[in-house]
Amino acid sequence: MDVLIWGGFLGVGKTSLLMDCAHYVVDLAPPGKTPLIIIENEIGEVGIDDKVLQAEGLQVRELFAGCCCCQAGAALTATLNEIAAKIDPNRVIIETTGIAIPTNIVDLLLQYGKGYDSVKIVLIVDAERWLELHDMLPVMMERQISGAHKVIINKVDLVTDIELQKVIDDVQTLNGRAALFPVSAKLGVPRPVWREVLS
Repeated sequence: MDVLIWGGFLGVGKTSLLMDCAHYVVDLAPPGKTPLIIIENEIGEVGIDDKVLQAEGLQVRELFAGCCCCQAGAALTATLNEIAAKIDPNRVIIETTGIAIPTNIVDLLLQYGKGYDSVKIVLIVDAERWLELHDMLPVMMERQISGAHKVIINKVDLVTDIELQKVIDDVQTLNGRAALFPVSAKLGVPRPVWREVLS
């Protein structure tokens, strides 16, 4: 079971991209095994994004106990261990809250998790709001990006080539190891991009 932590600040397009990626996973899955389970981490009492995901026919588990990198860490680990033992899907994607630090989740899962083949971080960045968010929340943005294995730079249709290059340069400064994928959720993500993101 491969675990993918899907992170990024509020409003970057995490759910739109997740829905597209999830359909890619499900469409290509061989028969006979559950291809994907999505864990939706909500801080509030009522989930909104998970209703959208369920309406698209995707299997979703809700986690309301708080942010999964801090208060809800035990609940997340228990949920994942149960999924691994009882369902053993090909992949689990955890959509985090906008304030989560994904590396904290990785540390938790590697310490207490059972039955995972891999745990990786995909971090979504908003090209249009990059300068604003980085100026307002530099420590959070840096902590979110620094541990990512893959970084998707969303909303490239809303910026100039020069502005996009600035985002790319800044992200590479924060994390020179991550593979970068400039995309537009609005215009659609090419299937080869999802293949690379999930590899």
